[in-house]
Amino acid sequence: MIQQTNSSDPLLTPFRIGRKTIKNRIFSTGHALSHASQGRATDTTLRYQMEKAKGGIGLSFVGGSGTISVDTAPVFDQLIIDDAIMPFFQQLSDFYHSHNAILMTQITHLGRRTNSKAGEWLPMISASANREVLHRGFPREMDEDDIFRIIRDFASAAKRCKESGLDGLEVIASGHLMDQFWSPVTNQRIDKYGGSLENRMRFSRMVFAAMREAAGDDFLLGVRMTMTEQDHDKNGLSEADNIDIASCLKNDGVIDFLNLVSGRIDSLPRLTSYMPGMAAPLSPFLEQAGRFKQAINLPIFHATRINDLSTARYAVTENVIDMVGMTRGHIADPYIVAKLERGDEDRIRTCVGSTYCSNYGYCIQNPATAREATLPHVINKTEDAAKTVVVIGGGPAGCEAARVAAERGHHVILFEASDRLGGQINLAGKVSWRKDLNSITEWLAAECQRLGVDIRCNHFADEAMILAENPDVVIMATGGIPHTEWVEGNANILTTWDVLSGMASPEGNVFIHDQTGLNVAMAATDYLSEKGVQVTLNTQDAHIGHEAMRLEMSPFMKRFYERGVIMQPDHELIRADAQNNQVRVTIRNMHTAALSEHDYDHIIVEAGTLPNDELFYAMREGACNKGVIDLDRMASGQPQPVYDAHEGYHLYRIGDVVGSRDIHCAMLDALRICARL
Repeated sequence: MIQQTNSSDPLLTPFRIGRKTIKNRIFSTGHALSHASQGRATDTTLRYQMEKAKGGIGLSFVGGSGTISVDTAPVFDQLIIDDAIMPFFQQLSDFYHSHNAILMTQITHLGRRTNSKAGEWLPMISASANREVLHRGFPREMDEDDIFRIIRDFASAAKRCKESGLDGLEVIASGHLMDQFWSPVTNQRIDKYGGSLENRMRFSRMVFAAMREAAGDDFLLGVRMTMTEQDHDKNGLSEADNIDIASCLKNDGVIDFLNLVSGRIDSLPRLTSYMPGMAAPLSPFLEQAGRFKQAINLPIFHATRINDLSTARYAVTENVIDMVGMTRGHIADPYIVAKLERGDEDRIRTCVGSTYCSNYGYCIQNPATAREATLPHVINKTEDAAKTVVVIGGGPAGCEAARVAAERGHHVILFEASDRLGGQINLAGKVSWRKDLNSITEWLAAECQRLGVDIRCNHFADEAMILAENPDVVIMATGGIPHTEWVEGNANILTTWDVLSGMASPEGNVFIHDQTGLNVAMAATDYLSEKGVQVTLNTQDAHIGHEAMRLEMSPFMKRFYERGVIMQPDHELIRADAQNNQVRVTIRNMHTAALSEHDYDHIIVEAGTLPNDELFYAMREGACNKGVIDLDRMASGQPQPVYDAHEGYHLYRIGDVVGSRDIHCAMLDALRICARL
């Protein structure tokens, strides 16, 4: 059946800006998820961006915070904007233009937002000698020679981008050198570049004037700037100050658009508010962006946690903003626009705001993102005869395996022992502000149902039940079980699963030992402390949440401090013994080796999982491949070896039944095995 294009949707209306036309209202912002190698674009950089053009996006910014001077060292996966990048820009621009899409980039001088022990190890500079907490370098105050040199570097970068076929660029000001001149928090100069707002703007006006002269009038120039700093620092730029800054640049005739954010980024808590995840409400700064649009007659771009098309549609329809950024949305699903165009809006895989991409450069729920060379976003039908595929386990690994196998055209049966799909996601989503994780399961379940997967919940599958389906392929996704066997002593050990599932409701004074450093123990701590339980969160690591999502740390820590959680790093758990209706916990200091004992009402341990693999080993001998996966083929996205079907079924294990990992790894296993099944 031919699906009708949804051409009347306001999100699909073209937008004229300068001398360019953007074919729709959805864009991807500049972001330092460049997948660069020492500042150089890679094949991954190219393919990651190409997929968005294939998916119908109107505009994308390639890279984020691209550096334009030798003394602004990349410290978070940026591209270096020198002559060497020009062939890459040209190749990607040509590809975007062949898809009737616009391509820009984002450039910067980081100023104090770097470290002198990076890049070429050169001295750092800024408007004044103020250190940034987050990147911890010590800048010196720029002299006028520095100012003129950097202006020339900005102009050279703009000319380079224009000659490389790009349609435009933006300078990221917020938190970077340009903003370091604007803000009274970071500019204490007493010369003509400091003091009044007019003086503090002098450097940026010279930069934009030089770029406009170098790039010409048919090249788009914009600025990504904050709308206010005063939510975090009363001495910072106010909303009125930033409207004045934007109005001045507009009146100079040097910029074509504003790309608006809010807040500051010079510490981890501030960066978390600036790039909010699940803990924040949706579209928290949209109303503020609308005030800028009312005050300044310039095209307004805005992107902060606009995850759903309903909000995006409202923003455009009501003329709040002109271009809606869905950057993390495109990391989760680069085919947002294509699905919207063909009437499949309900099939869009929505970003859950887990900030996994900020930690690892990959999407928690779309393992194909940034692996486009080996894994497909769009699953093609098999050219061979359809197979019967039996999947055991309805967690993220099993659901993704069922979805992908069904997309391939196979007949898929999924057994799940519990009454619902989701596995450990159901536990992770128990903390109120992390409930968006549940939408991962909801999307997978909806896709499986659409594809006709035979889902059988409340079925504890055994070998006979599986063999009764005459499977060609059996995929074990039976997960793991909490690992507590290593704890010495006779105390009753609870797990984070017990707590988050509601099977146990500990009260009083509770000791949680976290051996993983991931989000799980912190989620359990959050869950219990919200109920008034006194929690001591202990770990042998140097700090709490050693491997947790970086941008989730501040929401967790805020709650822990407010609720009086005792956080105790550098202590390993030695044993736990029952003692007078309590638990006597023995811990050892990692530095001094000193032992100490403490009494609690309950002990909870998080140490990952052990494979729940009894069924896998029971069925291994009957499998033609003996359950062996060719790891080289798996890593490179190639199909697994095919054996004589008369010798039995093919057997694979994926997810935590292989080893204790996370949602992304479980779904990655599934896609790698099933994408070419």
